[in-house]
Amino acid sequence: MLIDLYQFIQEEQASKVLVPTYEEKRFKTKDSSYEIVDCNLKLSLRNAGDKKVDCKLAGTVGLMIPCDCCLEPVLNQIGIDFHKELDMNKSMEEKIEELDEECFVVENSLDVDALIHNEILINLPMKVLCKEDCKGICRKCGVNLNMGSCKCDQTELDPRMSKILDVFNQFKEV
Repeated sequence: MLIDLYQFIQEEQASKVLVPTYEEKRFKTKDSSYEIVDCNLKLSLRNAGDKKVDCKLAGTVGLMIPCDCCLEPVLNQIGIDFHKELDMNKSMEEKIEELDEECFVVENSLDVDALIHNEILINLPMKVLCKEDCKGICRKCGVNLNMGSCKCDQTELDPRMSKILDVFNQFKEV
């Protein structure tokens, strides 16, 4: 969804409240893709005068993200709270020079989808767990250990102790 900001800054005291929808059905990153379950956002635009637009985006986006331990899908509500004054007086070179690149402002238009995508990306959780004490999956057979146990040998030896284990195994043979 593109919003023409040039028309908007022409009207003095103009303000607009929108309920944007994220056009994509899946949220895609470089490495993964997540299903979007719900999108409850509110976009507020206000002409702040002197070719400046006060932009606020707030709400939540629900994503189904797999648990980092057991890979079961988990509903995550990503909170978005964006507030910025967009200065339409600045050229692209000035924005780059000030390290204030706004990839969601294309010429005189606000790309709402790009803004939402950036905010979701910034607010993605670092680690997702289905529950605090998630047991994960068995490394040998792949069974979800939260659902039940498996019959695999779960003993794991510290690789630093392998030489000592070799010494013990030599004495067992004698």
